[in-house]
Amino acid sequence: MKAILKFLTLTVTFAVVIGNNVFASDDTSEEMKGVTKAIVPDSVLEELNHPDKIYTKDGLFVKKPQSIHDEDKFSQDEVVYDVSKTTDETKAIIQYDATYIKEEDSK
Repeated sequence: MKAILKFLTLTVTFAVVIGNNVFASDDTSEEMKGVTKAIVPDSVLEELNHPDKIYTKDGLFVKKPQSIHDEDKFSQDEVVYDVSKTTDETKAIIQYDATYIKEEDSK
C-alpha cells in the first residue's frame, strides 16, 4: 500500500513539474532572419542617450545648442534639471548634457 501511495505521489509531482515548464521550438531560423548580431556603433548609442525631443505631460521640449548662459534666460521656477520634475511653468530642461526649450504646451 505504501509503495502505491509513494508511486502516486511521485507521478502527481512529476505531472505538476512537467505542466509548469515551457517548451520552446528548436526551429527559430525563420524568426531569426531579421535579427543581426552587428555591434551598434558608439555614436548611435550616444544619440539614443541624448534625445532631440522630450515629450512630457506638460509639453514638448526640443534640444537646442547649449550655452553657458541658458540658465540665465529663465527664472529658477522655469528651469528643471530632471525631466520628471516638469510643471506647466517649466520653460527649459537641462539634462543629458543639453538644453531643451519648451516648444508646445500639452494638449
